[in-house]
Amino acid sequence: MMMTKFLASLFLISVLLTSSVTASNMAFADVIAPNKQLDLNFTPKEIVCKENFVKIIRTSNDQAACVSPDVVDILVKRGFGLSSNPEAISEVIEQQSTPIGKITHMATTKQYKNPGEVESFPKVNHHNYVFKVCAFEEKIKFPEIIITSDSETKSVKLPRDVRADSCNTSAVKVRASDPDSISSRLLNHGGVTEAISELEAQIASLKSEITIQREKLSSINDEIPSNDRAKKVSAIHKKISDIRNELKSVRAELQKYLLLLSLSSTSDLSPIAKNKSITGVDVDGIVSEIISVNKALIQPEDRPENSMVYNIVFEICTDNTSLRIPVVELSSDIATKTVKMAEKIPSNSCQVSTGKINALDANSIAIQLAGQTQSSETILSLEKKIESLKDEMKIEQEKLNSVSTSSAISKQERQISITESTIKSQELRKELNSTKAELHKILLQVYR
Repeated sequence: MMMTKFLASLFLISVLLTSSVTASNMAFADVIAPNKQLDLNFTPKEIVCKENFVKIIRTSNDQAACVSPDVVDILVKRGFGLSSNPEAISEVIEQQSTPIGKITHMATTKQYKNPGEVESFPKVNHHNYVFKVCAFEEKIKFPEIIITSDSETKSVKLPRDVRADSCNTSAVKVRASDPDSISSRLLNHGGVTEAISELEAQIASLKSEITIQREKLSSINDEIPSNDRAKKVSAIHKKISDIRNELKSVRAELQKYLLLLSLSSTSDLSPIAKNKSITGVDVDGIVSEIISVNKALIQPEDRPENSMVYNIVFEICTDNTSLRIPVVELSSDIATKTVKMAEKIPSNSCQVSTGKINALDANSIAIQLAGQTQSSETILSLEKKIESLKDEMKIEQEKLNSVSTSSAISKQERQISITESTIKSQELRKELNSTKAELHKILLQVYR
């Protein structure tokens, strides 16, 4: 019996290894391995596989494994894993042959050395390999490049997306005895890009729906109080709550993808007149105001004696300070409730939202801004840092473009300039990917 289990384990390992080897010639975005995702407290259901791989759940331990589509049936038939969605397998196979961009070699120069610097033996020099990644009809998310030479192979993950019908220039330092042996290939074939784009489209659609519902709330607020008005408010409140839950789920899924990709290598608001809120209150700093209080149509049986549940419509406005994940506290004569708002509130704007609270007396209901989540300042700081790093990368990209094609400078000047930009580009890439990973990890925790 033990021998049978041992042989079965050997078979599973060999199939998993074979699937990895089979897929190594395919193009995929570099998502970290399932076991490393588990270290981030991802459940088997949340595990994301590399592009061109599909997920199965092992019957032995209920853990997720990522395999190539052609071995899924073998594993399922032998009882090693539960079948993945057949449609997902078909999509993976179809995506394998759909490139969405190309890479072009622009220049290779020897890394500049100071005169008198000792040479290594055997002679393996460092070279600056300048390349350009171009997207076709769709944006390329997290493009990854494999650089090979006669001395090494390395992966380069570009932290900046490549917009549709445009190109990004970059450079990398590569060891090689023969500079002509250096070559490159673009690995991202579009599967992960498509998944992220679909999630972003879902988020945009859901935010648009919330905006529509908020506008309805604002217009209903002008109506004369009545049972009909209360029904309308209750229905819209439920609609917003449902959309918000769905939005939070989609955002979490998006941040999961972005975090994993970064590790491996937004506003639906209407502008307002400055210093005035939607309800006409003067805005000096940050203002929180209740717009309307209505008795909920459906009252839970387990509510405190003589109390009622009320739907609260409120606004948060800010002047020159943007708020990232603000926290609002609703209070009454018998309850206190904290509402964490996932949307960012830019400076000089307002956001209308809703909440529920129990109260004996509706007139006791009040609102105050409890601040921001502890991570809000960190998020804002990281977002500013990312934009700054992107600006720096754009400058180096323009330098590389210029010096690689210029005939107005000497060979030595060109060599020195490309060397400096290559080193700077590599440092910026590393720092930008690290900063993005930190940001997406925090946002994933917020939206989960």
